[in-house]
Amino acid sequence: MIKKQYLIFCFIAIFILINFTIGCTENQGKTNGDNIQPTTILTVKIDEFQTNYTLEDLEALETYTDSGRKIKTTLLPDSIDIDNIHEYTGVRIPTLINEIEDLPDYYNVSVTSSDGRNVIFTMNETLGKVDIYNETGNVTSNKTAVMIIAYKEDGSYYWEIDPENETGPLRIAFVGEDVITSSNLWSRMVETIEIIPII
Repeated sequence: MIKKQYLIFCFIAIFILINFTIGCTENQGKTNGDNIQPTTILTVKIDEFQTNYTLEDLEALETYTDSGRKIKTTLLPDSIDIDNIHEYTGVRIPTLINEIEDLPDYYNVSVTSSDGRNVIFTMNETLGKVDIYNETGNVTSNKTAVMIIAYKEDGSYYWEIDPENETGPLRIAFVGEDVITSSNLWSRMVETIEIIPII
């Protein structure tokens, strides 16, 4: 009888231990109850070195907010199609790049999106030296833009306004007072920024 009770006790103890272990395994990668640990939304790399950024990491860097508009230059001069003005919040690309130690003197920047689109920017373009258009579709020569990696549009995170991630969670935007730039420069669903040294 005692032996039978002992076996039942051992069985219950093993059952509790197994369930406790499964519970611990299921909760790996979580903190504060059901809050999942932040995930990487951007990778910045150069050669073999890379840095992964969560949204919280990006927000910890110097924030930049300004308005921007884009124009479909492929339609010029037959048609003028300019996007509505929106406010973008994010991190200036030079700020992000300067986080890299031993940055080369000259480089290009490759921006890759989750849909496979890849855009190569010159160093001057990352500094805002791009064609600026007026509302008649003509290039002006008296302004520069600021290139940013944006995580907010009109005050809202992209995951709030774009739950399907068809634009966010990050996008490249060119902003500045009364700045209109080519839509070809803008990238959505950005995942990777790679610095390509020019030798």
